[in-house]
Order: sequence, then structure tokens, then C-alpha cells
Amino acid sequence: MAMSLKDYLNSKIKAKGSSLTKEKAKAGKYKSISAAKKAGSLYYTNKAGKVMAAVYAEDLKKAAPKKVVKKKVLQGPTKNRGTLDEKVEVDKANRKPMGTAALTKMVLVALGPAETKKSKPTPKVRPKSRPTVTELKSKVRKLRTKIANARQKGKDDKTAAAEIKRLTAMINKLK
Repeated sequence: MAMSLKDYLNSKIKAKGSSLTKEKAKAGKYKSISAAKKAGSLYYTNKAGKVMAAVYAEDLKKAAPKKVVKKKVLQGPTKNRGTLDEKVEVDKANRKPMGTAALTKMVLVALGPAETKKSKPTPKVRPKSRPTVTELKSKVRKLRTKIANARQKGKDDKTAAAEIKRLTAMINKLK
């Protein structure tokens, strides 16, 4: 299948690092296709003074369009993180803070069943500290902003509204 004239010229202009206007400006120097081709120009001026493309039909047949092949993302070892499974596990662990119990469980799973049988540490569970009133008020402000943004988009964020009610009840209890 032959390449279209437009695609051919665009690819040649891009390969030269030039522009269409610059290439057409050179056309006045050449009066035939062969002269333009010898000089490496893409355009020439015919007898009537019209700028024409200096391309033969054989040129279009030779330059078949190249198919763009996308590179596949290889699955397997990733840069500086071990295997793909390990990368997923590390990313999952880094997403949000974990308690000591969750961390020890993750470590024991990573070590494997043989290491788990050897030693089972008993994690100490600390009571959760209550959030302060200022922390709760900042969360309420963020949720109100989230609701306002949703309303601008024409949506209603009911979960955020329910969370605001819950947080205001907690604030009232702490006061």
C-alpha cells in the first residue's frame, strides 16, 4: 500500500526538522522535480510558477506507512523494589499508617510460614487517642468544601453530609 502524498511530505519535513513554509520558500530555486530532488528539496516551481511537490510515484510506494508499535509494560522485577508482588505490597503498606499489630502481621506474612512458627510476638494494643476539637473542626471544614465542590458539579455528596453530622455530634460531646 502506498503512502499518501501529505503523509510522505509531513514525515520528510519532520525528519529534516524544518517547516512547510521554509521548504516551500526553497521551491523558487528549482524548475524541475529532478533538480529539486538532487538538491534535497521537497518542492519545486513548475513552468506556470506554481509550487509543486518534488515527489515521484515510486517514492510514495517505497515509503510505506510505519505502524506505531506500543511497547508493552513488562511485568516482573521492578526498579529497586524486587518483584512486582513485592512492589504492590510495599505500595499498599505505604498508603496509610498502620498499627503495630498490622505491621507485625505483614512482617510475619512476608517472612513465610516457617518463620511464623518459630516466634509469635504478642503485639501490645494501645487504646486509641481521641481527636481534639480543632482536628474535628478542620475535618468538618474539609468535608464542607468537598460538598460545595460536588454541588458545583451538580452532584450531592450524602456520605460527606452524614460524616459532618457525626463529627459535629462528637464536637458537642467533647465541649
